Formats: sequence, C-alpha cells, structure tokens
Amino acid sequence: MSIRITSVVIAVALLLVASAFGVFVISMVGRHVRTMRVRARIILGTVVGTLVVGVSSCVHHISSPRVVGRAVAPDGTEMCIVQECNWSPEPFTTSFVYRRPGGTWGRFYFDHQDIYWASSRVSLDTNAGVSVFYRGASRTITFAWATETYTMHRWSRTITGAQWQLPAGWTPHMSVH
Repeated sequence: MSIRITSVVIAVALLLVASAFGVFVISMVGRHVRTMRVRARIILGTVVGTLVVGVSSCVHHISSPRVVGRAVAPDGTEMCIVQECNWSPEPFTTSFVYRRPGGTWGRFYFDHQDIYWASSRVSLDTNAGVSVFYRGASRTITFAWATETYTMHRWSRTITGAQWQLPAGWTPHMSVH
C-alpha cells in the first residue's frame, strides 16, 4: 500500500513541477515574442500539459508491481505473471506466481533483466490441467497446476515445486522481493 501512495505522491509532484515549468516557458515565450498569438500559447500549454500527464501516467503505471497475465484453474489455483520495475539498468523483474485455494503463493523465476511486458494471453487446457502463457505469439510459460510443474520455454527449463514461497498475506500487487 505504501508503494502505491508513494508512487501517487511522486506522480503528483512531477505533475506540479512540470506544470510550473510549462507556465514558466509560456510566460517567457510571451515576453520575448510579443506578436505570438493567444492561440499559439494555448496550443503550447496544451502540448506541455499533455506531455506532463503522459509522462506522469507512465511513471505511475510502472512504479508498482503489476499483473501481466492471470488465470484461475477449475480447482481454484490462481496463476499470474507479475512484473515490477527495478529502477536500474536492468529494467524489470518478471516472475510467475501461483497459489492453490487457501494456500500461500509460490514463485518461479522468469527474468530480472526483462523488458516491459504489456500483457499476456493465457490458454487453459482443463483436460490436461495445463495453462500456457504467451508473450505475443510465442509460448513463454507452461504450468501444470496439479503437479506444480513450471516450464520456461526460452531456456527449456522445467521445475516442479515453487523456487520460493512468498509470505502469508502476499498478493500479486506486492513486490516479490
């Protein structure tokens, strides 16, 4: 919760600073170029305001952990791909998390140097008890929920049982670290 509040405060602060800068630029333009029309000032202010809101929205979007893809199996097992910004040259940490009904979340490694992943399509084969998560058109992760078997396709790595257990009360909108 505190991460979300902090990110909102940062986004509002950026918006205020950028708005003040936009007003300053508009006033300076008005002083140096007296013949500039009011319409041009309005357009410039609108462009600056739009850029500020756009940048603030992007920062807010990546500032807290988020769910990229989610599925729920018929037995109630929840499965998610979660991604969070590292705020470093290694842009994002991406993980696969799951939990059985009433249990705690288990986590599998996907990537700690990942690029932004907007969303993931999920296909459930309820007869086989398998979910397949896609990145674009490529199969990325296959998870057999009955055996808790995780397959990361890019490395052809298969692991049974979570690599890490997340603490009780953890949710997919919290940091995995």
